[in-house]
Amino acid sequence: MGFGLPARFFAIGSSALLGLWLVLISFFYWSNDLSQIETRLPTGQLTAIVELVDATPASQRPQVLHALDSVILSVALLPGKDQPRPAEELRDDADFSAYRAAIGERLLSVHNVDTTDGMMRSRSLRQTARPLVFVIAMGGDQVLVISARTPFIVMFFGLPAGVGGGLFGTLFAFVAFVMLHREIRPLTRLAKALDAIDPSGELVPLPVIRSTTPEIRALIRAFEQLQSRLRVMTRSRMALFGGIQHDVRSFATRLRLRLERLPDANERERATADINDMIDLLDNALLTSRAGVGALDEEMLDIADLLRSEMADLCRADLPARLEAIHCRGEAWIIGDRLALRRMIGNIIDNAVKYGQFAHVSLTADEQTIRVMIEDNGPGFVQGNEELLLEPFVRAEPSRARATGGAGLGLAVARTLVEAQGGTIDLGNGRRGGLVTLSLPRFVPD
Repeated sequence: MGFGLPARFFAIGSSALLGLWLVLISFFYWSNDLSQIETRLPTGQLTAIVELVDATPASQRPQVLHALDSVILSVALLPGKDQPRPAEELRDDADFSAYRAAIGERLLSVHNVDTTDGMMRSRSLRQTARPLVFVIAMGGDQVLVISARTPFIVMFFGLPAGVGGGLFGTLFAFVAFVMLHREIRPLTRLAKALDAIDPSGELVPLPVIRSTTPEIRALIRAFEQLQSRLRVMTRSRMALFGGIQHDVRSFATRLRLRLERLPDANERERATADINDMIDLLDNALLTSRAGVGALDEEMLDIADLLRSEMADLCRADLPARLEAIHCRGEAWIIGDRLALRRMIGNIIDNAVKYGQFAHVSLTADEQTIRVMIEDNGPGFVQGNEELLLEPFVRAEPSRARATGGAGLGLAVARTLVEAQGGTIDLGNGRRGGLVTLSLPRFVPD
């Protein structure tokens, strides 16, 4: 059974606290210079203490002993009958030969401070982890008991406890880091898989991760269900729009046939225009829906050739629009949807004709970007109002009369379509009037 994410975060927090503990202990050692303190009293210091006590008159010895006593050193003068009786004598060990040479026969005993915990300790641990007691014979049947103590906790092999805490904290932090990395790696793989999800395409297999936390596994299952639901919803939505478009076109065809029987030519033309507007509105809605779910087709197109063809069709329809110039070395290849490109160019040209009387179209290209610029002869765009005009059902002409413009969807649809193909749309003012620039990424072979 794997640990949950809370356990991982707890491990990281514990590592941080252990690291802080190590820093505080290190600062304590550094500020007090405790690295120089030893549990074994230096031979010269021990000899100096003995000589000082010998040279001090008996009446002044209590004051000297009191002056020598500290948290690190304990010095006491006891009657010979009260001298400590160690459980194990260390005086004859080779490690204490220097003390025997300095003090001589007066060195009666060397042993560790006795404890009553009943714990068994190794010989090396007893000699390093506990203070040493030196018992030295003095005149008058007295003994001098000197004990070197440490003001900090000593662990195995005489090392401060902070060192052990630091090592343990470092190991703990390393384990926590490995565990965290183990949990992040599946999330990285999951993120790459989610980037490849296409609601209108086939299901993307999500990574199969067995040894991970329950939360990660639950997250992967939730994304699998979400992907399936999105795919079903997208296909249902596209099928609904496709069915509506087919039926509406059928009804529109029937209406056109009936309109031909109207005796009034003006009424016939107005009714036909209304039907055409209805079909255009439906086509815009369908294309926008496809772009919103990433369902646009992708093919390699020469946009310069497509623009020439589109402008030729508009000229044959007597629309006041003209292709001014194409500044491009070679063919202007892009990856895009042919129908979407024709729709957004047609919408912008239609707006330029409605609001600016004429559409001047040109194309420029550099190594990375292709720009289609459509300029009209109108008053131009109001500065600061450009972003608002790209929203649905917003028109530059303030009235909502159908005679003075469309429904306000042309620029909004163009924006959706161009952004779905990795491009941008910009509104501004040129030399003649309003200027709309479509920027599309140019196909660059590897």
